[in-house]
Amino acid sequence: MKKTLEFIITAVETLITIFLVVLIVVTCFQRFSNNGSFFGYRIYTVASSSMIPIYTVGDTLLIQDTNSDSIEVGDALTYMGESGDLRGKIITHQVVSIEEDEDGKKHYHTKGVANDIEDPIVEEEQIFGKVVYRFISLSVIGKITLNMFTLLLCIAFPVAVLVAVELIKIVKEKKEEEIPEFIKVDKNKGIMEETSNENNNSSIDDESLEENDIEEKSFEDEVEDKED
Repeated sequence: MKKTLEFIITAVETLITIFLVVLIVVTCFQRFSNNGSFFGYRIYTVASSSMIPIYTVGDTLLIQDTNSDSIEVGDALTYMGESGDLRGKIITHQVVSIEEDEDGKKHYHTKGVANDIEDPIVEEEQIFGKVVYRFISLSVIGKITLNMFTLLLCIAFPVAVLVAVELIKIVKEKKEEEIPEFIKVDKNKGIMEETSNENNNSSIDDESLEENDIEEKSFEDEVEDKED
């Protein structure tokens, strides 16, 4: 029972620690992605329903830097909006067609899968990259980070559990330290009492032997007197 409880406590501590580390790393990586790529990759969380059913709100996407020649129709393109309602927003929409002008410069037509209207034309310099992977497990965390209250709750609760677990371990260790000392004192007392009893018994035995010796000598003296 004791080993099982210790295993459960250790497992809970490990899982919570991993969760907090992943949450912090993903959040920091997302913030960093707004300023540039990390080894050619960025991480973004879907914030709207424009790409349903391919991507849903809260999905965490891995974006790879790419050049214009590798972009094809059907790719999910991530870019910085520069006009209309999309100005200043990071958008991930699907490429529906590609145009190339006389100078060889490409212009991309994109649209959200759930949208009826195309986005303003996307130029090459607006593009961050294209989606290469959707994180399933991180998408759960991504959904949490969208809401500040939920994010704070998911940080505060695991931290509170870790603190509680540590307090339980400290109290348990103190109890384990106190119990052996108590038992040791009792054992020592028992040993001392036994030793004392043995000494008393041996003293009593010695006294008895001495009394017997005296009685035997007295009896021998009486016998000698009678003979005389």
